[in-house]
Amino acid sequence: MGQLSASTWVPNPLRLNPPLPLESLPVSTRDTADALRRDQDGWLAPLLDQLQAAERDQTWDRVEALCKQILQRDGENWAIWQRLALSFESRSDWNQAETLWRHLTQRFSQRPEPYLALAALQRKRGAPDAARVVLQQAERRLGSTAELAASLQVIDDPWAAQDAVPALQEGAATAAVAAALQQAQGHLEAGRHAEAEAAFEQLVLARPEAVPFHRALAQLRLRRGDSGAVIDQLLPLIQPPLSPSPLLERMELPMLLLQALVQENRWKNLEALVPALLELAPKDARLVFLQARCALQAGHDLEALPLLQRSLQLAPSMAAAEIALGEVQMRLNDWGGAIASLERAVALQPESREAAQLLEQARREQLWLKGESALAKADWSTAEQHFRALLEFGDQPRALARLELLASLDPRELGISQPSACDDRGAAGLRLEQFSRMLDRLENQLPQA
Repeated sequence: MGQLSASTWVPNPLRLNPPLPLESLPVSTRDTADALRRDQDGWLAPLLDQLQAAERDQTWDRVEALCKQILQRDGENWAIWQRLALSFESRSDWNQAETLWRHLTQRFSQRPEPYLALAALQRKRGAPDAARVVLQQAERRLGSTAELAASLQVIDDPWAAQDAVPALQEGAATAAVAAALQQAQGHLEAGRHAEAEAAFEQLVLARPEAVPFHRALAQLRLRRGDSGAVIDQLLPLIQPPLSPSPLLERMELPMLLLQALVQENRWKNLEALVPALLELAPKDARLVFLQARCALQAGHDLEALPLLQRSLQLAPSMAAAEIALGEVQMRLNDWGGAIASLERAVALQPESREAAQLLEQARREQLWLKGESALAKADWSTAEQHFRALLEFGDQPRALARLELLASLDPRELGISQPSACDDRGAAGLRLEQFSRMLDRLENQLPQA
């Protein structure tokens, strides 16, 4: 989107604020004003000539020094402030320019020009939302003006500025396409994503078979969260049955389409499309993983399990597949496998809160099951160790209940004797029988409901 240039709203920098006609002043005041004007012309005119020469030669340090020299004596001279800010822009000193324009929106708060300049600079730096805030602030202070409305329209609509977006037709000349591409890349480099998207729309229209144009357009749409537009753009181009074509090379466009379909929860489309793409790229781990996700979405854990394992064989560093595999193993009560998978996921992606939380949950459940198993075997010491470890994981209600039970046990009071090593029934069998009798006695002691 072409930004409002300084020339569309900035008065000629060489013109100073016009003086009042002498005829409108009283005689005494007229003499004083005339003397002040002669004094001003005496020192200001030579500096203005030097300033104009420095701007013509683009010696911006000299421009800055002259502007500051003038402003020391004439601090309310808007035209000089303006020329100073534009000198910062001309040397691409964006931070200094933005700081000065912000200062000028306060110093000259009743003029639209500093707001327009600040907004134009923010748009140029890729911050259209910040530019919109500045212009809305100007509207609140100054009221709605044609200049402010036009600038807001350019921010909201990349087509508002006629030179911002090319107009192409299918089969446009190569020179026109090349110029439009250069314009689109310029928008991207400046952070003007809305204008870049509109430009790539025209490029896709002119060259519908060009993969780079489709890729850039889809990426811009995904960037602003419009996955529906990506689906409308790419799904007609990538429909089963599929055969090798430039659009499917390197799987760039299919993966962008699949990403959009996942975001829109279009699982029916994914179920039809992923197997067809796997026929063209059977070793693409991303596609195998997406096929597993389709199975998980349908609730088929056993079908998803080997697909997840296959995707990790093809891409061992895929943290998302490790997390999904760990979740499936948890649902299948394979706690050891789940812990191993989730530990790998945390190692691959330490910042993942999901992996860390699932790993902690799997470790808690494994400790609980080990404690219950030891309790069932009357292995009180081992059970206590597991439940105390579970307590450290924060699983307090369950762990405390079991530890209180263990603390209340007294083999002598409950009539439990230690197993003999030579007992024919074996130590494990005897402990199970003793534990069963103990539970029966505890149950009989409970008050009846």
